[in-house]
Amino acid sequence: MHESMTRMYEYRLPFLRGELADLPERLTLTDLQSLDHYHYCSTTAIDIAIERLGITAESQVLDIGAGVGGTARYLAQQVGCQVTGLELQPQFQQMAVELTQRTGLSQRVTFVQGDILTGIAGTFDAWLSLLVFLHIPDRKTLFSQCAVVLKPGGRFYIEDYVQLQPLTPVEQRVLAKQIACPYLPTLESYQQDLARAGLGVLAYENVTPLWQNWVNKRWHQFQKNQAQYRQKHGDDLVDSYLCFYQAVADLFSGGNVGGVRIWGQLLP
Repeated sequence: MHESMTRMYEYRLPFLRGELADLPERLTLTDLQSLDHYHYCSTTAIDIAIERLGITAESQVLDIGAGVGGTARYLAQQVGCQVTGLELQPQFQQMAVELTQRTGLSQRVTFVQGDILTGIAGTFDAWLSLLVFLHIPDRKTLFSQCAVVLKPGGRFYIEDYVQLQPLTPVEQRVLAKQIACPYLPTLESYQQDLARAGLGVLAYENVTPLWQNWVNKRWHQFQKNQAQYRQKHGDDLVDSYLCFYQAVADLFSGGNVGGVRIWGQLLP
């Protein structure tokens, strides 16, 4: 799973560095907004997480699967909280550190390279994970570790893929090979796995129509701008993005793959 996920994302850093070449050394979060969020609906998704989690300036927050750090930086700037970003891939963790230094947020945001399946030191008031758990089929270990890192009464927020109807063989293959998603639970099994680890679901929201619209717009917008991207980044990078964006759009249009927001807290 880890190796396939690394291959899937390997084109993102050269693209990001190419875009950064046109930006000043000192960056703002606005400069980065179209570049450093790998989840859907950009900062709107994080605003919802802030509300659901009740994050304040005093909160200690863990971002599981931090990528290049967009979510963590936004949390720190918007709320003033302390954020730790856990990222599996060292090259992404290093980029997250660099971008955080360039935005002047290093005092409030720390990035750790590591695997949630083997744990992370410390406990937190809340954690969130946006479009990361779909890559991790070992749900027992995953949610056990996610429970361990929460303080008593701590809260969690997840955005993830779920299976709405039985998958076709083609969808199973695309999820595994192109999305690095070897296992896709139903919402019911998702909630059961959380409960077994002592993570109680307070509520969930089906965001399938929202995400279907968003991923389609993303794909068509990238297609529209591909000429300038090809000139700047080359055909291989652009083709990788187009292939991935189309695969995601096709999955959501098929009606068997959906999206969900789940939030809750550690059970006593």
